[in-house]
Amino acid sequence: MFIRTATRYGMGSLILCLGLLVGFAQERRVESVVIRGLRNISETAVTAALRLKPGEPFSEAALESDRRTLNGMGLFSDVRPSVEQTETGVRVLFNVVENPLIREVRFVGNSVLKDEQLLEVLRNKPGFVFNTNFVEADARAIADAYRRAGYIALSEGIQPPDYETGVMTVALSELRVGQIKVEGNTKTRTSVILRELRTKPGELFNIPRWQRDITRLYNTGYFDQITPEESFAAPGVIDFTLKVKERPTGRLNIGFAIDSHRRLIGLAEIFETNFQGTGRTVGVNFQSTGGRNGNSIELLFTEPYLDRHRTALSVSLYNKLVYRFTSNFFGGQIDPNLEQRYDERRRGATVGLSRPLNEFLTASVGLRTEDVNTNRVATTESGGFIRQDGSLFSVSLRGVYNNRDFDLDPAQGQYLALTLEPGITNVRFAEQQFLDSGVVRLGQSNFLRASIDYRVFYSPQGRRTQPDDKRQVFAIRAYYGTITGTVPFFEQFFIGGAETLRGYPEDRFWGKHAALLSFEFRQPIEKAFTAVFFVDFGHAWGGYPTVNDFTQSRNFKPEVGYGLGIRVRTPLGPLRIDYGIGRDGGRTHFSVGQVF
Repeated sequence: MFIRTATRYGMGSLILCLGLLVGFAQERRVESVVIRGLRNISETAVTAALRLKPGEPFSEAALESDRRTLNGMGLFSDVRPSVEQTETGVRVLFNVVENPLIREVRFVGNSVLKDEQLLEVLRNKPGFVFNTNFVEADARAIADAYRRAGYIALSEGIQPPDYETGVMTVALSELRVGQIKVEGNTKTRTSVILRELRTKPGELFNIPRWQRDITRLYNTGYFDQITPEESFAAPGVIDFTLKVKERPTGRLNIGFAIDSHRRLIGLAEIFETNFQGTGRTVGVNFQSTGGRNGNSIELLFTEPYLDRHRTALSVSLYNKLVYRFTSNFFGGQIDPNLEQRYDERRRGATVGLSRPLNEFLTASVGLRTEDVNTNRVATTESGGFIRQDGSLFSVSLRGVYNNRDFDLDPAQGQYLALTLEPGITNVRFAEQQFLDSGVVRLGQSNFLRASIDYRVFYSPQGRRTQPDDKRQVFAIRAYYGTITGTVPFFEQFFIGGAETLRGYPEDRFWGKHAALLSFEFRQPIEKAFTAVFFVDFGHAWGGYPTVNDFTQSRNFKPEVGYGLGIRVRTPLGPLRIDYGIGRDGGRTHFSVGQVF
């Protein structure tokens, strides 16, 4: 049969068939695979990773592949394969030199993280054979652990353990701050800039602290742009150069403005928040609403660094007219023989001291003394306005937690202020009808005012690193205040208007208790324009009686205002225009700066 086939297909085919028969006769199979030199590693775990297995065909390519596999495990310093012929096949041998067993890991140069914290992130741990494949991963894990803690550490090398001691050494270099230089400042003194930095030369470099330092410099209002540049003059040392672009900090304004009560105000203002580059605030503010009695003047002074503890001193002296209502707000019949608006003439002074307790917490104490004179607004006799004149003295204790990114227009962070203000008032004059009714009394009274103000800001895009960064912002404010004791009308809480409950007249609700909850969504349109949607819930209650249509409540009955607004960025801060809709219709509010 074979001869017939060969004859039929020719001699070429015969030679091919003979070659195949010879190849099949010479094929070798693996009889066994042996790993020599193992001390701490399981042979089963090693052989499971190999291609060559008993009963499988042997090839030089498979042998080389298995040699590379053993080398690639990172567990051996040397791998030498060999093959022995047997009667039934081949025996494959791998002579290996196993890496040392890790008995102890010693860290050198670490001060931020403890040995236990660093050991936790390593893959090369005591009780395991040293694996060279884990060296780079361990170095990255250490760097990541430092970064999560806010620091930077450079690995100077992971030294394999000794065969006798089994000690693996990890040497670290924690990054330290070298020099900090300032360039571009022509007005602000370099010492004034450097004192705002909590990052100091010679200290370990802390990433969040440095970022907060840059934010703090922006919050001074002295700079339009701050660009930090880094350089490495020596191993493990980082130098910084702050390139700053200053902004005007002085204002000389003479002109007219419209306040939140829609009054036309003539004003003259000299205001400097960085006096002679020292960071001090010096200001004189003069306003006039017409007539001899409509003038206001205020003198301001702030020393931001009174001592080495960064204690700040602020002083204000003033003789100003505080406008609250016009008689037509109240409805009812108007007496033309009486004043058509209600004002408070306040003469007094405030002195305050504040000191930061840490990066985010500040404590302050303040003194306030005032003498207040009011006028009687024109209302109906049955709804007559409560008029009181007197003086007061109070002490305020205040604690503030603030981790917002930028104070003027935050995108991320929280603000919490707790205030206690005990005080004494002395009412020397009041309308007789209210004396007779027992609503008001003359003489001295004690009071205690307490309030909590919480604000939270969230942006899906995260914190701002520059003031101009565009961010969608969700903002919430919750406020509550209460007064125990007796206070004059002018020392109550007032809710309503541009700064509290939009869509209602200024100071529409009053009382010894006040609550406010505000929501805002801020959507940037262009660099200088931001659209705002807002909803306000608020009320003040438990105070003095109703005046005409200005109904007041003894209990909490929240009012709702909602609407749209726009913020226009100007050198003086965001110009705010809000249109709010309240219970009695819509109202437009003008002001400067964010509501919160």
